[in-house]
Amino acid sequence: MPLYFSEREVVIPGQLLSDNGKHGGEGTYVIGGKVYAAQVGIAVRKNNKVSVIAFKGVYKPQPGDRVIGIVTDVKPNGYEVMLSRHLSGNMRIPDRREVKSFNLKVGDVIYAKIKESGLRGVMLDPSDRVKKIEEGILVSIHPAKVSRLIGRRGSMINMIKRLTGCEIIMGRNGMIIVKGPNPKSEFAAISAIKMVESEAHTQGLTERVENMIKNIMEGER
Repeated sequence: MPLYFSEREVVIPGQLLSDNGKHGGEGTYVIGGKVYAAQVGIAVRKNNKVSVIAFKGVYKPQPGDRVIGIVTDVKPNGYEVMLSRHLSGNMRIPDRREVKSFNLKVGDVIYAKIKESGLRGVMLDPSDRVKKIEEGILVSIHPAKVSRLIGRRGSMINMIKRLTGCEIIMGRNGMIIVKGPNPKSEFAAISAIKMVESEAHTQGLTERVENMIKNIMEGER
């Protein structure tokens, strides 16, 4: 499809991105069969769609999203979970007798899936591999930067995992758990994550992240 931007180019609202309206994705709008940017951000092509990743913006929960949250309330029929500073979700257990089987308390960190998001609020799915996270460091980044942290086909996050030896669990809401074999590895992984967040719109980021991790792991600060 004809494109009018370079991969990961910074675009502004109203900028023409494509002549084919069928390929409009998130952060775009279509007029006259053409795709335009709807927000300031980074233009990308993914799965035959043109999208614009916003520099800033609140997390918009989508069914199927995997998120990390903190339990803030235990109720007779489930739990209330904080997903961001301004967003909470509910995980309702149909059978109240099963609530205790989850063994969750206020302050626990969980990894869960969004079941629905609408007028009823954000609902988490209690039947889909809810995981209580027992260890690791909780890191928070802007949700709009999660896609850049993942990278094309997981290239960025997989590189960080490989070079640091850390286990990294990512939530689409911008919350991330880092668990490494030692403090230096965790420091390197967190530093890399924060670099991606702050420099997501720049060129040559992958190489800079790689070099920084190697410097930290080799003892240079």
